[in-house]
Amino acid sequence: MKNFPRSFGSMVGRVALVTGASSGIGAAIMQLFVEKGGRVHAVARRGSEIERIMGEDSLARGSTVVHEMDVSDSDAMTELGTFLAGHDPIDTLVLAAGTNIPNRRLSQVTIEDWNNVIATNLSGAFYPLTATIDQLRDRQGDVVFVSSVSARWPDHAGPAYGASKSGLLGLAAGTGLDEHMNGVRVTSILPGIVNTAILDKRPIPPSQELREWCVQPEDVAQATLTAVTMPPRTNLAEITVVATRLQTLGKTQEANPTLPEDLRAS
Repeated sequence: MKNFPRSFGSMVGRVALVTGASSGIGAAIMQLFVEKGGRVHAVARRGSEIERIMGEDSLARGSTVVHEMDVSDSDAMTELGTFLAGHDPIDTLVLAAGTNIPNRRLSQVTIEDWNNVIATNLSGAFYPLTATIDQLRDRQGDVVFVSSVSARWPDHAGPAYGASKSGLLGLAAGTGLDEHMNGVRVTSILPGIVNTAILDKRPIPPSQELREWCVQPEDVAQATLTAVTMPPRTNLAEITVVATRLQTLGKTQEANPTLPEDLRAS
């Protein structure tokens, strides 16, 4: 096993793989890791968006390496894992790729919808995890699963999304049990309502005022940085991040009659 520098709040000397890096939470984590001195292998279907976000300087310096591919493609993830093992082994894996569907009530979800959500949100975490776990064992690294509060209590994200995020919690817990004696730390982050493009897939997209009340992607990125830079003796196994004015543990404000209807989380 190889040691790598681990200093609180710093990614200097570290190499991360971040999925879902073209927008939202994944993009914010990528940006923060690079800002804090790390190198990020960034995965998304829209590689051009990663390039736009990070800019030519980061790409030229090698601080950001773009991999345009789909996390639900098991062969592509296996090939990426093999490439990294031979050229630039990682010590940090962040599984942030996610999607949802507009027609999300149980009566509306089609088999194709279900398969797409599970493929991206759950299988799309399993494939890169198994493709890189040997590297993470070798470096006693960190794995972060970006799940959701929808995994813990029912909300308007819908049963397909909730099931996929609950599955992530099970995958994270099982991985932690199997790998903690190998020095691999596993963290699940459960954000509440976050101001990302996934909100546009709601049946009724939220207003700008509600978006301003939401957790912002950079807030989840800060929680992720904290988790992966804690001293090796400590594991932040689970972190729940909710919007102060909209949610509390196990509950959203949509049932609050004093909140204007267009501000209710739905």
